[in-house]
Amino acid sequence: MFSTFQVKASGWVQTSDSWYYMNNSGTKSTGWIHIGGTWYYMNQNGKMVTGWINLGGKWYYLNPNGSMKTGWLSYGGKWYYLNPNGDMAIGWVLYNGKWYYMNKNGDMAVGWLQYNDKWYFLYYTSGEMAANTKVDIYNFDANGVWVSTDLIVTGIE
Repeated sequence: MFSTFQVKASGWVQTSDSWYYMNNSGTKSTGWIHIGGTWYYMNQNGKMVTGWINLGGKWYYLNPNGSMKTGWLSYGGKWYYLNPNGDMAIGWVLYNGKWYYMNKNGDMAVGWLQYNDKWYFLYYTSGEMAANTKVDIYNFDANGVWVSTDLIVTGIE
């Protein structure tokens, strides 16, 4: 006498077009999943997502293996910073004691930057903000703000 039973597999499943993650109930996972200390995003059909994705107005980058990227990302000839929670940084970023500015589209700014009516300089090679230093003939204070050293001469005819 034989019994019929169904085996429900859990874990990663590869098909001809993608990867899926089957949860403990044997169905495809959707949304964010956390596996082995790594975050992945599965679309509404359970398919693993890679590349850029916008969720709730925030951008995330998922590596070719599906894992969520954090930290610095070089993509398309530009640099981006992805916060520890994975969302793309916009505005000022403090990283290893140095300041960087990420434009509204998320790419790292370089060169001169006007922000809140003040001028800053971000090195072309690294994007790091110049602070407490002189670049060419321009002085920058400890906060990275350009300090005008122009002399105003009066009384000369």
